[in-house]
Amino acid sequence: MNNLAPERSVQPDRSEPLDALRGLAISLVIAHHYFGFRLGEFGVDLFFVLSGFLIGGILLDSREQPDFFSSFYGRRAFRILPLYWLLLLIAPPDRWAYYLFFIQQVPWVQFGYPVHDPTFVTWSLAVEEQFYLVLPILVFWLPRPWLVRVLWCGALLAPPSRWLFGAYLPHPSWVVLLPGRLDELFGGVLIACFMREYCRSRVAWATLALVPPLCDIFHFALFGSTAPLSVASLICCMAVMSAAATDAQVMFRPLIWMGRRCYALYLFHMLVYSAVSGQTWSAVVAFAIVGALAEISWRIVEAPLIGYAKRRFVMRSSDDHPSSRVGAPTHMPDGLVVETKHK
Repeated sequence: MNNLAPERSVQPDRSEPLDALRGLAISLVIAHHYFGFRLGEFGVDLFFVLSGFLIGGILLDSREQPDFFSSFYGRRAFRILPLYWLLLLIAPPDRWAYYLFFIQQVPWVQFGYPVHDPTFVTWSLAVEEQFYLVLPILVFWLPRPWLVRVLWCGALLAPPSRWLFGAYLPHPSWVVLLPGRLDELFGGVLIACFMREYCRSRVAWATLALVPPLCDIFHFALFGSTAPLSVASLICCMAVMSAAATDAQVMFRPLIWMGRRCYALYLFHMLVYSAVSGQTWSAVVAFAIVGALAEISWRIVEAPLIGYAKRRFVMRSSDDHPSSRVGAPTHMPDGLVVETKHK
């Protein structure tokens, strides 16, 4: 285990600003898919940064508990698998065995991307699961200085990864493979690190944060082959950091409602849309149906399973560890699972 001294959890059990930000993200994604709203693509980037921040915070605050891995993966399994398996059962994709192991990008790179298949949205869930395999190992084994260095290396190498994928792999590999999204996922984790005072020099961190966007802009200006996603990543990191640092109540309650039901909304929104496509006001009808399904899913499936997983797999913060110098327990909220479509 790493030799870091325990630190206090700094994230509230439920944050309305973060829930609202998730609601904004899923609203943008659905608006993009249903109504062709081009700026809706930024909902994808916001989802990844939020996920990195929330999952990173959970892992950083609980890394010293004895059942670190079993608790984390137990909670993730209860949160992710039931609805995911239901989607695969309702709309079984080609080469479904790859989907079971969250490596559907493997046949896609070989045989082409099924961009019009309702299950194509699961590419980001696959990215998330691959991220979940890597990050807990890094957090558990690396001392604080090395953890921060590895996170920054991953974030800085994301733009070159996208450039290489865009040049040598079929479209849209540069968007849907994990190395190309590490500036967003690791960027979220770095925000969690920053809020736990892992940062020794704010000037150095600010300078490093500007490197990927500047390199991406320069590459785009020269070649124009891949969009400068690092710019969107930086903007989303700033939004998440601002939301996490405030305790203000959010007045626009529909965003909070959508944020807390975003998993079902995203998994099934394209499936519902494809089922009613061609009907009058199909986008509005699809949104009403998927909203109703998300509410039913939340009340009957998701909320009960999340509650059970929290009781069965307790993610104790460092404050709860016997060696901690601070005794007040604080529990982190569940992380975000995102499901997005390519740009």
